[in-house]
Amino acid sequence: MATTTEELTKRISDELDATLKLIDDTQRRSVRAVIPGGVWLRAARGCWVSGELDWASDLYRRAANAMLVDAQQDGRRQGIYAPIAMHVLGAAWMSNDRELLDQVGNTIDESCKALIQNVDLTPEPLFNATLYLTRIRVAWFLGRGDVLQKSMPDLDRAVRTLDRWGQWYWEGERDIHTHTVIKALLERKPDVVKAGLAKYDEYLAEQRGASPTISELVDEEFISLASTAQDLGVLLPKFETGLLPVR
Repeated sequence: MATTTEELTKRISDELDATLKLIDDTQRRSVRAVIPGGVWLRAARGCWVSGELDWASDLYRRAANAMLVDAQQDGRRQGIYAPIAMHVLGAAWMSNDRELLDQVGNTIDESCKALIQNVDLTPEPLFNATLYLTRIRVAWFLGRGDVLQKSMPDLDRAVRTLDRWGQWYWEGERDIHTHTVIKALLERKPDVVKAGLAKYDEYLAEQRGASPTISELVDEEFISLASTAQDLGVLLPKFETGLLPVR
């Protein structure tokens, strides 16, 4: 009887093969075919979790470029800029392409500033808070510690102005975990970092189905935060969210 690890590896392999076949079949039908960013991201995550790191880098690059278009178009129009931008940044970071990371990071940061400063808009406070957090994500992934320090008070103020509904939503979704962990890392508070990452991991695990898909097994932002904590010497517990490929 197959072990749990063997079953998981087989399931990942089957889903990855199906995803790569979908990409190949779509491209064969038309050289102008547009592969959705989410499909590129699933393929990238599948290669990464399988240990195919060179393929993963290339696919993450494609995912970042495709999802950046989605963010700049549909994301801005539909008020869902922040979650798409988060995936763009994570994909660009995992691609190990510094030029791409700088490019998408600067584009996203400029868009956030424009949305925040647009006097013709009266954005909902929660939406504004997500834009400030997105700017912090840009600074985090680009390694701009000085910008992080300057930007954190803006986010803190935005969160404090949330109404009861906005506060409930903020506390129930992933953004509060990003906020907590980055702030603790900046303040060099190992115990808070450890506790924050544990809660973040618990949140991510709760979002998965009984048989997690590739997309549910990998989270680029969590990997980035936890890896930095390890580099700083924070002793971390075992997480449900993998920090290394499945072997």
